[in-house]
Amino acid sequence: MGTFTMSLNATSEVIGLNEKSRAEEAGEGETLILPDVNDFSVSISSLGEQVCGWSSYKDMCEEEMPELRVGTYQVKAWYGDVSKEGFELPYFEGNQEFSIKKNETTPVEVTCYLGNAQVKVNYTDEFKSYFSDYSAVIATSLGNEVEYVKDETRAAYFSPGELIAKVKVKKSGQSTEAVYQAKVFTAESRHIYTLTLDVDAGSATMTVSFSEDVAGEEVRFDVSDTALNAPAPYFKANGFTDNVPLEPIEGAEQKEQVTAYVNAVAGIQSCRLTTTSDFLSEKGWPAVVDLAASGEYASILTEMGLKTKGLEGNRAQMAQVDFTTLIANLPTGGTHEFKLEATDIYGKVSETPLVLTVTPQGCDFSVAASTVEAPFYGNTCQVNVSFKDGNPANVHFQLAEGKQDLEFVRAEELSSKDGLKVYTVYLKAPETVKFINPFKVSASYLSYIKETGELPVSMGILVDNPGDVWAKKAVFHVYNETALADIKLQRQQGDVWTDVTTESSGSYSLVAKGLDSGTSLKLRAVKGEEYSNSVDITTEEELQVPNAGFEDFYDEYVWKGINVAGGNVDMYTFYPYAKGETDPWWSSRNALTTAEEGAGDFSYYYIVYPATTYVNSSWAASSKVGLPTVPCSGDKSAEIASIGWGKGSTCTTGLLGNKMSCKKTIAGALFIGTYTNGEEHHGHEFSSRPQKMTFSYRFHSYNSESASATIRLEHRDGDLIYVLAEKELILTPDMVSNEVQTGELALDYNEQSSKYKATHISISFLSSTADSPAYEPFYVADNWNGNRYSRAIGNVLVIDDVKLIYE
Repeated sequence: MGTFTMSLNATSEVIGLNEKSRAEEAGEGETLILPDVNDFSVSISSLGEQVCGWSSYKDMCEEEMPELRVGTYQVKAWYGDVSKEGFELPYFEGNQEFSIKKNETTPVEVTCYLGNAQVKVNYTDEFKSYFSDYSAVIATSLGNEVEYVKDETRAAYFSPGELIAKVKVKKSGQSTEAVYQAKVFTAESRHIYTLTLDVDAGSATMTVSFSEDVAGEEVRFDVSDTALNAPAPYFKANGFTDNVPLEPIEGAEQKEQVTAYVNAVAGIQSCRLTTTSDFLSEKGWPAVVDLAASGEYASILTEMGLKTKGLEGNRAQMAQVDFTTLIANLPTGGTHEFKLEATDIYGKVSETPLVLTVTPQGCDFSVAASTVEAPFYGNTCQVNVSFKDGNPANVHFQLAEGKQDLEFVRAEELSSKDGLKVYTVYLKAPETVKFINPFKVSASYLSYIKETGELPVSMGILVDNPGDVWAKKAVFHVYNETALADIKLQRQQGDVWTDVTTESSGSYSLVAKGLDSGTSLKLRAVKGEEYSNSVDITTEEELQVPNAGFEDFYDEYVWKGINVAGGNVDMYTFYPYAKGETDPWWSSRNALTTAEEGAGDFSYYYIVYPATTYVNSSWAASSKVGLPTVPCSGDKSAEIASIGWGKGSTCTTGLLGNKMSCKKTIAGALFIGTYTNGEEHHGHEFSSRPQKMTFSYRFHSYNSESASATIRLEHRDGDLIYVLAEKELILTPDMVSNEVQTGELALDYNEQSSKYKATHISISFLSSTADSPAYEPFYVADNWNGNRYSRAIGNVLVIDDVKLIYE
């Protein structure tokens, strides 16, 4: 804790008082008399909260100073009331910040200065002799008026802010006094301002000059008999009574025009509007504006509904200020005051301002959802608006979610209810908006922001994802209807809509089945007499894999090895597509087993040998293992065999005994894709999604090994791969058959298939699923060891007629 001591001083120093000015020429007038500092009030505060205070400095000095917590404080000393304006009402104030330190006494000095502004009026002798009666009036922003009557020499005190200086004069024989607005200026505290009034009798000109604190040159007025006798500008109210509150229903259009007419015989110079309205102030409306030169404020005045005539361009003697539309835009909850004052070309002002006071009454505005359904996938809707009175076109509508503006189209008035006018309002959203689910509308009117309940939307259907359209079926999301059993899907054929087979799927989807593949179709939903929107779709084609019967096969010479007996050996490989094909679909591992390792001296067929060929080829393995050597259908069937191979493999027959040792074994493979640089790349571009795959086969199993068939549909997007469906069929030893059999793989598509179309298909056949397939030696006996026709063969799988089934 700590304490403080305080010394208080006051000074009569006023900015401008010591500067040479016209005030010195006309006489200094009264001297500012300082009040006794003992009569000053004192308060101590911290962080905006008063900690302690005294009604007088004298009381403070007579008491023991309080202890305060360590921290920063503010002391304020003052005398008088700044809001009281007039003669002999000075207000003094001083402020000082200080710090309290632990166990210390802090000395604080406060000096108080004049807290309001002084205004003094001087009349020259020429002025006094020219007029028989005269005075000056200062009007303030607090609504006060202080009049400097004839021969007044005292200075008056004013709260800092805008001041309006007026001059009232009258010559002998003149029936009424003339009032001139001399200056509008901003007064600051601790300043003195001097107005000097003078007249040049020769030119009948009155000059009003100001001390140097007020910017601007001296103002001149015509005070000839003609000018003085010209009537001052005056106002006429139409649709309201001066200073009598007008109580319209907020937002309602007035039954009659609310206007003010200004008439200035000498011609209008300016029309000053002073507004007191929190609502308009927040909108950027000026507190004071000259309607004859509104400048930067013109747009806000027009936007809020104020209209004028006769004040633009070359101003005439009459003008109109129309408040009718503005009043309709004013909300309840307060009073809005508009004060008009006019000045003519002589500088004469209207004797009394015209005041329009508006106190709007509540309109009971509300907005509600209409029971009429908005069209599904449309952008039009209806809401109901009600209020005591008003124009629904003045309501601003938006979608509650997303805040997109809704265009007012029209309104229909319904029967009144509970004393309120009720309207159905038709609205339109931007073309980019499509109503799908129930939604809410937000309505802004004056100061109100209201929201409807959910607007209903009619039954509709959409295809949510590209993957929902297949070759012979399509999945439709049903919106705003839960009784799916009562809904049928229809397709358009010419001018007729016909039912299609419809099944429900889950709680909100219907499936149209039995559609034509590769066809553009238009479908809709129907429930009783209610029809949904129509949806255009294009079904997938029933694509098949090229060379699915493997009729296109050709062989190609690879290299010539050297037989141990000295005979040259021609080695061939086989390709499962037509020679010269630019975009082959099928591939095998033949490049690996016939060419990659190469061969050289003493190379035999079992060292390098094609694992995939066709059954009626002289290279086929079917005849070795007892399978038929005729195709399953057509001229060719693909044959896939597991073989032993590899450079360095050995084989002896005859005198040395039947022995075979292969360095490597491999399962034969036939797959969609390519074999490049030692790697298999599976898949080919394909845009349809079959439900199953069938194929014909014969199968020989060795060492109880199984074979396999696999199909896979994918959606590829750059490096991303989404597997839509994948199925593998294992051909087990109990499925061995010399007769042609049919294999079937039914596809189960996952959730990704509803989001994505297929871009690629992969199909592969393996002669064996074993990691290291077994083999059986087959020899051709002769007198030479390692006869070139000897072979190592394991499983053999014959494949034909691959077919994709669409449902």
